[in-house]
Amino acid sequence: MRVQTTLALLALSFLGSCGLPKAGFTPRYLTFDVEGDLLVSDTGASIAADVETMGFSKDSSSFAPRADFEWGAFEMTLAHSSTNHSGTGVADADLEFDGVSIEATDEIDTDFNLGLTELIMTWDLIPGDTVDFGIGFGATLADVDFTVTSLELSGEEYETDESLPIPMIAGRLAIELGDFNAEALVSGLSVDVDGDKATVIDMDLGLRYNLVDIGGQIMGALTLGYRSFDLALEYDDEGGEKVDIDIGFSGPYFGLSFWI
Repeated sequence: MRVQTTLALLALSFLGSCGLPKAGFTPRYLTFDVEGDLLVSDTGASIAADVETMGFSKDSSSFAPRADFEWGAFEMTLAHSSTNHSGTGVADADLEFDGVSIEATDEIDTDFNLGLTELIMTWDLIPGDTVDFGIGFGATLADVDFTVTSLELSGEEYETDESLPIPMIAGRLAIELGDFNAEALVSGLSVDVDGDKATVIDMDLGLRYNLVDIGGQIMGALTLGYRSFDLALEYDDEGGEKVDIDIGFSGPYFGLSFWI
């Protein structure tokens, strides 16, 4: 939470130093599908379990707000999304923690929550009325909360809760044709901090159709898009277990954009 507050304060102070920008807010409804695998081990095991076999629900829908600010050649995006995938399945690899092993073929309950808060700032290298292309930087805060409960061993449960700030480099391409505006915002980076490793590739593709145009200023628009987020994490949790998560999320979204 402290990192999220810092990101917000940084954004507000930066905006204040640059004058009053054009601002847009897009409440979005996002649906994420999930695929990948994960490993939990305190004995050095290296075989990961498939999340679909473990019972992760395929689709998760949530509210995903996004705010955009434009001033001159600079653009900033502040967005948040979350996804929850839970269910009952079977461990197709051993999960080891606190000297206990949930063995392959054991039935389990799983609950996986991921929260993503991102701040991306770009500068237009190619500004124009029709095509804009910019590059920049930012950060993503990934909140991972994962619980697995054995249905074979009463009371045996593993839980990890980590918040990992990840710096990002970004590129933004926007094309405007009449009432349509298409944008691709792509960011990512791989970092290693004190043995904790994280790799992120984030892609947000959106198409906006202008609904309300007052005096040449866009005030309201319908937004459709597609979001893809690939996350690879490798870290030691508080219990000493090695946690290795390699999961991809992807899915469509829709919403309304309001500009002032």
